[in-house]
Amino acid sequence: MDDLKVLEAELEQYKLKNKELEERVDELTDFVENASIPLHWVDENGIILWANKAELDALGFLYDEYVGQPISNFHADSDTINDILSRLTNNETLNNYPASLKTKDGSLRHVLISSNVLRKDGKFVHTRCFTKDITEIKKEEERKIAFVAMVSHELKTPLTSLTSYIQILMRRAKKEDNDFVLNALNRAELQAKKMANMLSDFLSQAKYQEGKVTLHRENFVLKELIAEIAEDVNFTTTKNFKLTTSCPDNSVFADRDKIGQVLTNLITNAIKYSNDDGVITIKCENHPDKVRISVIDNGIGISGSDQERLFERFYRVNNDKSSKVEGFGIGLYLVSEILRYHHSSIKVISEKGQGSTFYFDLDINPSEV
Repeated sequence: MDDLKVLEAELEQYKLKNKELEERVDELTDFVENASIPLHWVDENGIILWANKAELDALGFLYDEYVGQPISNFHADSDTINDILSRLTNNETLNNYPASLKTKDGSLRHVLISSNVLRKDGKFVHTRCFTKDITEIKKEEERKIAFVAMVSHELKTPLTSLTSYIQILMRRAKKEDNDFVLNALNRAELQAKKMANMLSDFLSQAKYQEGKVTLHRENFVLKELIAEIAEDVNFTTTKNFKLTTSCPDNSVFADRDKIGQVLTNLITNAIKYSNDDGVITIKCENHPDKVRISVIDNGIGISGSDQERLFERFYRVNNDKSSKVEGFGIGLYLVSEILRYHHSSIKVISEKGQGSTFYFDLDINPSEV
């Protein structure tokens, strides 16, 4: 009899706990279903298994119009969703991955996707995707980019005329053997070239932001390009520095002008952040199918926290030494974007006070491999 009462008590306790568990599950389900953040699940084949109300409302679809469909139907770029699924399948966690989604009315919503995969016994169950709408932010950025591009373009014409007048006056000063005027005009031409480079960077970043970039790949000898850039940099800088190069004669397959822009930005950056009489070294090393190019300086170095954001557009290191350096934080962003189009990336090794090494890889001319 006593045993029966114990069993009945245990049963009542179990029912109570089970009820509490069911209530908690209901609460969590309600929370997820009605969360203000758009959520959806996708299986390993890219089929949408579930979506909450915020997700459906954001895109304008009914549940049956969205769930059960391939997620690729709702992405504006098929390469993007293929890349997302590939990364998630390989156990990568995505944080703020940019994408564009198609709505029912045909418009696009720009979003940032954060996602990982739920697995059971090592098997793919489904993704857990959160999306953050940044459409208005993106539109505002596009307006800013268009404005910067327009202003930069309009300033190029008067600047070109100004440079031409300076060069005419320089020729006259040479004929008249007027060293004072010639020196002043040389300085004016140097400043005009700096401004022209800044405008060129502004126009370039606008193109990269809009995706209006075309590569003209060709085989060229890297050593020759580096020699040209070194000569230009020596002419346009007022700092005393030593520039050394060590590169083989083999050629690479890339866009020569754009790689020239990468090297120019890296070298001038190294000079800016080095003391007078600094040493800049350009080193090239052959690897299988690749050549690694490094730009090494013995300057002020970069902290770990700054390295994480170094290649963001308009980001500048903020400390006592760097605050005196001219620039808008575009150069390294352009380096990163140009290399991304070449299926490469820029890397940095640095410590504060110990100098910096920036390096990247390029494809070697296939005939030389």
